[in-house]
Amino acid sequence: MQEKESQGKKRLNYTVAALAAALAIAMLLPQGQIAPSMAARAESAWAQPCVAESDYEYVDETHSIHIDRVEENGIVYFVADVQLASASQFQTAFGGGEYGGGNEHISSMATKLGAVFAVNADNYGAHEYGVILRNGALYRTATTARHLLIVDANGDLRVRSEREGENPQELGAQLVEEGALQTFEFGPELVRDGALVEFPADFTVISTRDTRREPRTAIGQLGPLHYIIVVADGRQDGYSKGMTLQELQQVFMFYGAQTAFNLDGGGSTEMWLCGEIINQPSGGDERSVSDMIWF
Repeated sequence: MQEKESQGKKRLNYTVAALAAALAIAMLLPQGQIAPSMAARAESAWAQPCVAESDYEYVDETHSIHIDRVEENGIVYFVADVQLASASQFQTAFGGGEYGGGNEHISSMATKLGAVFAVNADNYGAHEYGVILRNGALYRTATTARHLLIVDANGDLRVRSEREGENPQELGAQLVEEGALQTFEFGPELVRDGALVEFPADFTVISTRDTRREPRTAIGQLGPLHYIIVVADGRQDGYSKGMTLQELQQVFMFYGAQTAFNLDGGGSTEMWLCGEIINQPSGGDERSVSDMIWF
């Protein structure tokens, strides 16, 4: 715990100056405009990879990304503190470059797009459920009991956990009208309004009633355009045994998340920064996935 506390303090100290600069840039950007450095990288299909100041840090005019590596109680996990300058920087990508385009390595997608940072999303291609909206475009409207993470027009995270009686077509149209940026169908919701969420006993995505340990990927929000992303390695004896959902909740509480949501995990769990896979995927190599989150 002491190691984690010192890393958290170090992360916060690193971030203060960079956040001020990033927020200043954000105030100068018209709403909906992509930050200049991001637009420049996206102009080339094979943009030059970014150069990080260290293995776990990247800062420029519109990004501040610091990653803590934490090892405790037989678990190795990574906590990315991400501050953006504009909501338009919160991007997603499909494997194969289009909806229904199949699976692709995160490293391949991220390099093509000139990303700084990327992480696996909800693996929409492995199921046919829910409301799938990506980069402002609506692709799917189907019923589900899963929890839905919404990234709104301001880049804020909110979760719909009560889905009974929901009309997915109406919800999809409403989200488009509101200017929502992204949705992710997975869960469960981990933290709401800074407090732990009690897991439903009959949640349909993954068992929440036992102490099941798995590789995990989850995302939370600390403040405006300020996110925390956790990737926990697992299924690797002698290295990392994986994390329970309850332990995952506690990590987000420690870092002060106001909202947090569990994404796809297992062999899909991957964190990528500036051309390098930061974590150690459970399959020994990165898995091809149907989608990713990137900045």
